[in-house]
Parts: sequence; structure tokens; C-alpha cells
Amino acid sequence: MLRKNFKESGSSYLLMFLAGLGILFLSYGLLIVASFHSMFPTGDRKMIFVIGLLLGGTLFSSSHYSFFKSEAKTIQFLLLPATAGEKLLVGFVLTQIMYLITYLGIFTGIDWLMCLTYNEFVAIPNWIIEQEKHYYQGKPIFQSDTILIKELVILYFITTSIAHLGSISFIRNAYVKTAILFVISFIGIIYLNNKMLVMLIPEEIMPHGKYFTDSFRIGPLQQPTGIVTLPESWQLRITWFLPIFLYSSCWIMSYYKLKEKQI
Repeated sequence: MLRKNFKESGSSYLLMFLAGLGILFLSYGLLIVASFHSMFPTGDRKMIFVIGLLLGGTLFSSSHYSFFKSEAKTIQFLLLPATAGEKLLVGFVLTQIMYLITYLGIFTGIDWLMCLTYNEFVAIPNWIIEQEKHYYQGKPIFQSDTILIKELVILYFITTSIAHLGSISFIRNAYVKTAILFVISFIGIIYLNNKMLVMLIPEEIMPHGKYFTDSFRIGPLQQPTGIVTLPESWQLRITWFLPIFLYSSCWIMSYYKLKEKQI
């Protein structure tokens, strides 16, 4: 029975892999074919890369415990001769490491093939000046210095850890429920943070910051009286502390949720 379940899981992962490969190849191919008479589509390629990395990664992570919908499969999984930590480690490797390596490998191969195809079939118009000819040369995306690989990978790990926690917390519609809860929490934290600043400072202020308030302007927009900013060392520590704290919290909660189910 366990061997049958493993085969079913392997088949599901294979189908996901083939579906993702087909979608990526088709969307990338249509993009390149549509650009045969224009400049190389650098920005659109980055959009495809980000969507495949983040959306695909979170969907894959959110489906990891989809077998909890079946009572029989749930019992078989919980009766496996392994600790909660060992089972969680399998989920970590599959949703965090394997998907990232597989996706980067697939995207790199398709990206290289499409760049080669574009460079082979697109002729640079004669009226293009020398300084703009490089826009008509396909260049692999990872050779570009404009894509923020490090930031995207960090965001990938955080979002997939949240999706993984959601998959073990909700039996049905895990992805939708997790996304809604995340959006509500994110907006709520920003709103409460701004409200607390307004309560602490008796003057009109305008907070600023991407993920947390790193500065705020004092006074009205037309005549501000000053700007307060975090010390550079504090801002650097918070920038690293928040992602690590969120990531660690998700996996710790996942461990206890899985342990709770085993009990």
C-alpha cells in the first residue's frame, strides 16, 4: 500500500513537472516568436521568470500535504516509521530545494534555447544605429545585471515556507486561504504600525519604507519640518532579522502542526 502511494506521489510530481515545463516553454516561445520583428523582450522574460519562481513555487508547496484530504492516506502517512522532524525534512527538501534547483535548471535551458533561436532568425534592421544594436541580441537572463537574483531567492524561500505552513494548516483550499490570510495580516501590520506612529508623535507625519518604517517625514507635505530615519546599522539588522524571523517561525510552526497531527 505504501509503495502504491509513493508511486502515486511520484506520478503527481512528474505530471506537475511536465505541466510546468509545457507552460514555461509555450509562454516563452510565444514571447520570442512575437518579437521576431522587434527588439529582444528582456522585461517580459523577467516577468515570466518571477511568476514561475514565486507562483509556481508557492503552488507546489501548498499542494505538498494535499493527501490530507483523504482520511486513508492521512493515516498511512502518519503511521510511517519516521519522526515529525524527519517527515518535515522531506517536505523541506522537496518544496524548498528540489523545486528551486529544478526550476532554475529548466528556465536556464529554455532561456538559452530561446536566445539562440532569436539570434539565429532575427536580422537587425539596417536603419538601426550602432549604439542600439545590442537591443537586438538575445542574452541569457542570468547574465543580466538588472535582475535581482538574491532578493528573488530570499522572497522565494519566505513565500514557499508560508505556503507550506498553509498546506499543513488547512485541509481544503489551502492556497487560497493562506493567500487571503497573508494579505490581511500584511495590510493589518502596516496599518497598525502607522497608527502607532501617529499616536506616539503629536504632529502630522508621513511614514516611509518598503517592508517596515525606516523613516518618516514630520509636518505637512507642503512645508515639512524634518525627516527622522533609522540608524544605518539598525536598518541593516532589521532588513536581515525580519526575513530570518518569518522564515524560521513558519518552519517551527509547521513542525508543531505536523507533530500535533501525529499525536
